[in-house]
Amino acid sequence: MSLYRIKDFVSNYNQSFDGNDIIGFSLYAKSEKIGSVDDIIVDDNGQFRYLVIHTGVWVFGKKVLLPIGRARVDFSDHRVYADTLTKEQVEHLPEYSDKMTVDFAHEESVRKVYRTQVSANPAAYGVGYGGIDTAPPSRTEGPKIDLSAGYAGYDHSDYNYDLDPDLYTLDEQNHANFKRYQEHLKASRINKNV
Repeated sequence: MSLYRIKDFVSNYNQSFDGNDIIGFSLYAKSEKIGSVDDIIVDDNGQFRYLVIHTGVWVFGKKVLLPIGRARVDFSDHRVYADTLTKEQVEHLPEYSDKMTVDFAHEESVRKVYRTQVSANPAAYGVGYGGIDTAPPSRTEGPKIDLSAGYAGYDHSDYNYDLDPDLYTLDEQNHANFKRYQEHLKASRINKNV
């Protein structure tokens, strides 16, 4: 599946956001301001997949991808919170450039960094998680997960974002408005192509 910068997907994307464009919002890890949101990455279907974040305070000048499921958007304060993001993760994430094409290998390098958080903090994935030798309840289908190296046996032809719901799912608590904006964006794209 191809990925696009939001303005390349729909040039007037900000109309879908009812004046609440998050590009430029401040980025916080816990209560510490660490940078800002530079862009949004969507897939072929208009699903939000990543925020491009600039981590100027932590790692000067580095842009990286933050999976949308790891972001909490506060529109009233113009902030995005990445409460589980660590400086160590940012240092290990591959750098993003506006001129690059995000391919499966780049995405898998990103996912690998965020997946290691499961082994470091299994409690973050809810009740019922039995530790590193078992998958969280939301990952019961497919082959057993090797958290240290990404998904063993998956490649670009059969990877599906549903395999990483903690990275890509928009939930009502943290993304209610974002879900609505995503639907507006999809409708805008369909109307443009009609």
